Amino acid sequence: MKGSSMELVHEKLEQAKILMQKYGIDTWLILTRESSDPALPLLVGVRSVHQAAIFLRSSGEHTVLASQSDSGTYKATGLFSVVRTYETSIESLFKSTWSELQIQKVALNISEGDHLCDGLTLGQYMWLEKITGKENLQKVEISSEDILNELRSVKSSTEIETISEAIQLTTDIFESVHRTIKPYMTEKEIGSLFVYEMKSRGVTSGLGAAYDPPLVCAVRHGLAHRKPSSRQVEPGDIVIVDFSLKHNDYVSDIARTFYFLKENEKAAPVEIEKAFQTVHEAITTSIAELIIGKKGYEVDAAGRKVIEEAGYPTIRHSVGHQIGRATHDGGTILGPKRTPARVAVEGVLREGEVYAIEPTVIQDEGLPCMLVEENVVVTDAGPKILSKRQDELWLVKA
Repeated sequence: MKGSSMELVHEKLEQAKILMQKYGIDTWLILTRESSDPALPLLVGVRSVHQAAIFLRSSGEHTVLASQSDSGTYKATGLFSVVRTYETSIESLFKSTWSELQIQKVALNISEGDHLCDGLTLGQYMWLEKITGKENLQKVEISSEDILNELRSVKSSTEIETISEAIQLTTDIFESVHRTIKPYMTEKEIGSLFVYEMKSRGVTSGLGAAYDPPLVCAVRHGLAHRKPSSRQVEPGDIVIVDFSLKHNDYVSDIARTFYFLKENEKAAPVEIEKAFQTVHEAITTSIAELIIGKKGYEVDAAGRKVIEEAGYPTIRHSVGHQIGRATHDGGTILGPKRTPARVAVEGVLREGEVYAIEPTVIQDEGLPCMLVEENVVVTDAGPKILSKRQDELWLVKA
């Protein structure tokens, strides 16, 4: 692994040790094959081809059981006190290690509500039951969801630095495209500008395949999570671009809105400018609510209120979500309160969480729509905006 990647994994494992002590868990077991568990890159940073058993310990003395071909990779990380190797079957080695460790409470990556915390496959869980005994396992097992949720959400200093770099690259690309974009280009052609800029900087898309274009939607052609179309953008169009970029395994998530001026226009029509200013105010209000201890639905309510009081339909999605290794990185969501309770929006904000803030104006029948998205980190001194804010509607001359 590269130096920065190694530093990051060491930070996260130290954080995991502290969390295990906090929750009274002596062992966190990750069973993986073909890198099946999404927690593996965060905690270990290497790809395991064959079946591996990773025993993370609250003492910091971690053990891994790996195949002969995989064991060298684990040793090279320097993360494990013990690396044990098997030739054809892991079973006997696993049984002896399980017995030796005298596990009192073991966390498993099982979750009903968060796919990022649900990395233990059914097949491997059934294998674990068979090896340890179903009743014995039930006495000691617990979901790792609380630990893994906090571990993913609360970013280390290296993670925040890497995310900030991704955000800066995203901002640079947006500004470059703004200088290049022209009327009568198709949505696909606009998307290709972003792909060119990613390749020239050695970065990739944060969503989908490596060089997928961002979401590019001329509002007149319909606003949805869709690929850019072959339809042209004309003067008088509002164009929304929602762009997630991946840099060193961490992502940004930023959206900008353009207005294509008609001939002889020097500014956008009043109703379009009003929609932009409403969204800008809603973002400012939402960011001000990003205080440690606030609940997700409280932040959502503040931003949502601005949109509704301006006379627009209520927001169709959440006001914000976390970013990190994924564009939607799990944990607390800044969404509306519901009955029955939605666990993710009941979560509280913690120092080190990074949020994408996106209260929107979305209307049908050709009425103005507006999407602007900013990235913000929660700190003990208050919210810190990581992205360069869009303070005015971006105009494209005829």
